[in-house]
Amino acid sequence: QNGQGKTTLAKILIGQEPASAGNVTLGHNISVGYYAQNQAETLDPKLTLLETMEQNSPEEMRTKLRGILGSFLFSGNDVDKKVAALSGGERARLALACMLLRPFNFLLLDEPTNHLDMLSKDVLKQAMTAYD
Repeated sequence: QNGQGKTTLAKILIGQEPASAGNVTLGHNISVGYYAQNQAETLDPKLTLLETMEQNSPEEMRTKLRGILGSFLFSGNDVDKKVAALSGGERARLALACMLLRPFNFLLLDEPTNHLDMLSKDVLKQAMTAYD
C-alpha cells in the first residue's frame, strides 16, 4: 500500500535519510544496489542504450552488453536508439539492466515494476532469479 514508509525505509537503509530512532549498520563487505522509483529518470537522454550500458559497466562486462540488452527485450538496432526515444517501460528496463551490471550483493528495489508491462515483469523476475 502507498504511504506505508517503504521508500523511507529504503532510503534509511542506504543512508539517504537518517533513521528517526536507533542505528542502521550494514554487514561487513555489503555492497548495496539501489533501484529508486524514479531510477529511469536519471538516465542521460542523449546517450544510446549501448552507450548507457557502457557508461555503467565494469570493463570486464563490455563484451556481454548486447547479450544483456537482449535479455531485457532490446534487440538489433535498439542498441543504437537514444534514451530520449524510449518509452517509460523501456527506460525502466534499461535502468534495471544497468544496475545489474555491478557486483552488488544486496539489491534494494523500490517498486521496480512501475511502468513495466507483463512481459517486462517476467524479464525482471528471471533476472532476479538468475542474479548471483
